[in-house]
This record gives sequence, structure tokens and C-alpha cells, in this order.
Amino acid sequence: MPQIPRETIDQLRNQVDIADVISQDIQLKKQGKNLMGHCPFHEDATPSFSVNEEKQYFYCFSCHRSGDVFSYLEQAHDLSFMEAVEQVATTAGVDLPRESNGPSGESASPNTPLYRLHEEASRLYHHVLVNTVAGQPALNRSGERRVGEEGVSTG
Repeated sequence: MPQIPRETIDQLRNQVDIADVISQDIQLKKQGKNLMGHCPFHEDATPSFSVNEEKQYFYCFSCHRSGDVFSYLEQAHDLSFMEAVEQVATTAGVDLPRESNGPSGESASPNTPLYRLHEEASRLYHHVLVNTVAGQPALNRSGERRVGEEGVSTG
């Protein structure tokens, strides 16, 4: 199965404003430096869903869902990652270049889908760790333990 290059996915993420995508589903209002609205993932009486346009991510203070434009589309519209990427590309008017893993365009290994799943899970957990309130305690603890970028404890 052809892949979309990582650089293209990163460019798409930066090119499309997450607030524009989310505001197609829910009403957002400016509150401080963020936009706030009612969470589309659960019923809430007061706005608990925050969108940070600068960092291009969302976070719900009630149900703790968070992520980027792709994970929002995956969760809100029950899409696969590739479907979310294609929808964002369509919104941005970008044609997606695809890389082929093999001579016939098929995966080189039957484990390739598992590698992709692992990569996406890693991307999600890294985002939660570094960019969300929910990841702050773990990030602080890793600093206390002096865990380096390689993930190796030196202390």
C-alpha cells in the first residue's frame, strides 16, 4: 500500500488551521489565547473544549481527549488516519504524493501495518506527553529522573 511521506503530513498539519476544521462541527468563541466550545465527544453544560491555534491542538478539560487536526477528525468522524489526512488535504486543496514501499507498490513486509500503528501510537503519546496538561506530571517526572531524548535514564 502506498504511503504518504511524513514531510507531507507535517506540512498539511501546519498548513490547515485546526480551528477552521473544528468550527465546522462546533461553535468556538475566543477566550484568552484559546478558543472554547462545547465538547463534541460528550455532553457538557459549560464549554470545556479548548482549541489552541498557535500550537494547533485541542484539549477537553472534562473528558481529556486531545490531539491535532488528524486525531480530531479520526475521533469526531470515526475516520482512519489516512482518511483524516486525505480529508485535510482536500480541505487545503493539496494533492497527496505517495511513496511506494515495493516495486509493485505493496508493502515490503506483512508487519508494515503494525509498524504504522506503532508509529501513530508513538506520535499520539509523544503529543500528549509534551503538549497537554494531562502529560505534564509524566513530563515533570522524566525531568526529575533525567531521562534524555533517547529515552535512556542516566540517573
